[in-house]
Amino acid sequence: MERGVLARLGVIVVTILVALWVLLPTYLGKEVQANLDLNAKRAAMDNPPLLVEPLPAYVDWLPNRKINLGLDLQGGIDLTLDVDVEAGVLSSVGRDIPAFKSSAEKLGVKVASVRRDPKAPRLLIELGEGATLDQIQTVERTALRRYSYKTTETVDGKSLLVFEMNSDAQAEIRKRSVEQALETIRNRIDETGVKEPSITLKGATGIDVQLPGETDVEDAMATVGTTARLVFQLVDEDSPLRDAEGSFRPLLPLIAEAEGALTPEDFKNDRALSQWLSDNGKIAPGRVVLWHYEKSKVDGSDARDYPYLLMDEEVITGDDINTASTGTDPTTGQYEVHLDFKARGSQVFGQVTGANLQKRFAIVLDDKVRSAPTIQAQIFDNCRITIGGADSPDGGRKEAGTLALVLRSGALPAPVTAGDVRLVSASLGEQAIGEGVLAAGLGSGLVMLFAAFYYRISGVIANLTLVINVLLVLAALATLGATLTLPGICGIALTVGMAVDCNIIIYERIREELRGGKSPKLALEIGFDRAFVAVFDSYTAHFIAGVVLYSYGSGPLKGFAVTLMIGIFTTMFTGVFVSRALMSVLVSLRRSSTALSI
Repeated sequence: MERGVLARLGVIVVTILVALWVLLPTYLGKEVQANLDLNAKRAAMDNPPLLVEPLPAYVDWLPNRKINLGLDLQGGIDLTLDVDVEAGVLSSVGRDIPAFKSSAEKLGVKVASVRRDPKAPRLLIELGEGATLDQIQTVERTALRRYSYKTTETVDGKSLLVFEMNSDAQAEIRKRSVEQALETIRNRIDETGVKEPSITLKGATGIDVQLPGETDVEDAMATVGTTARLVFQLVDEDSPLRDAEGSFRPLLPLIAEAEGALTPEDFKNDRALSQWLSDNGKIAPGRVVLWHYEKSKVDGSDARDYPYLLMDEEVITGDDINTASTGTDPTTGQYEVHLDFKARGSQVFGQVTGANLQKRFAIVLDDKVRSAPTIQAQIFDNCRITIGGADSPDGGRKEAGTLALVLRSGALPAPVTAGDVRLVSASLGEQAIGEGVLAAGLGSGLVMLFAAFYYRISGVIANLTLVINVLLVLAALATLGATLTLPGICGIALTVGMAVDCNIIIYERIREELRGGKSPKLALEIGFDRAFVAVFDSYTAHFIAGVVLYSYGSGPLKGFAVTLMIGIFTTMFTGVFVSRALMSVLVSLRRSSTALSI
């Protein structure tokens, strides 16, 4: 046997052994996989804690790789989220107010008040002493450049200039809101450690989220659906609506009056309720009523507890936070979220706390007042948000962890609401696997029977290369950490078909050379050399199709495309390299024969 053939056989044997080694964790069970994951986590730690029992020896030589199953195979959660892009536009208007005020101050233009229209992307500006419309337009061009003056309205006897956001800017914010929401949700899910999630756009404002292996829908919604818009606002301590004890109980009769005037839906909306109070002169301009919430003992939902009257100006936002972590209060045992500010946030926080000693600073998350501590001293960092307590099922640990996670990954640019929520059971996944494997196995078996019958010993060799091919596809999926889906199983079946097609092209070319009177060895060499061009051209076209499917497809299409592209590479290796080596062995063993079993 020639040295070249022996070298090829050596490469084939090594490749098969490596593939089997890579696939071992997938087929040895969950306990082995859990030990490998634990070993990998400990390896990433600087000072890993001591274990009560040492890990098995195999964790040092087995790869921490396995085939991940998609949602359709192992079950999980399928969420369709809708991004409220209009709320994102209105929120952007609110964030423009500080920039406008700062620019007006630098230019020496006096502005009595600046607030946003709660129902449209408009700024409502009240002129200060000596200010003119031309000066306000200069400020707008300097600070924002995306608003234009529309009209002047009179509200509560005050003349307000109306500046509306341009339509192009609104369209850009709507588009960016969806894109940023997609990226933020992806970052949050990555932090949870969910294996191979699928997060894709769905229509103009929808996001489809698939979480394989997850079963807690409530926890999933808390992670991906929480807007996590954190702001710090000063409490209006000088309001006549504040009583001697510091509460805002005098607001309650006014709120009861609003309940009779508003629809039930608007009354439940804190912003709509606050706007009614402002529009009807119940609270001073530039103020907002937000609520502290408690869990209802009836159904566990958030229920209004008591109101706060706040200055409607966001002093600090979540964008000023550098990181968030969890901890506990050593005195009460309550869980807390510790916030560390960026340089700008720390500077502003120090300025505001220094100028407002003995006043309360409300910490507001998604328009709900978490707490309103009194400022005792100037503070530059180390802010804390208290979560839960002894009455919480886990002391607030889970809620604190989720809040820290969403604050680290950033706020969603606009609120999201859950549309379709589908829980795919694991039993359906097992059934899908069984049916998919049966279909792929039956199809592959029929193909292999045909090959063995039609090409005899050469057909058996072709079948052996098919088995090696499937083994390599699975090993590649495990190595790349790709996800195997039901369409992926179909892709494996298609790979088997392509591999047979490759062998047919080569074998028919060899038959032509044999009919032309060439020896088996020469026919083999010429057949493989000349058939390679046709095989390469065909698979190049298939690979381009796979790239297109992966680039523009989503979910199941991506799974199919990944398996298809991997299958093309493995088929080129097995159909040309492995098959040629094995056929050369067959010719070497039958040197005295002038025929080839093909």
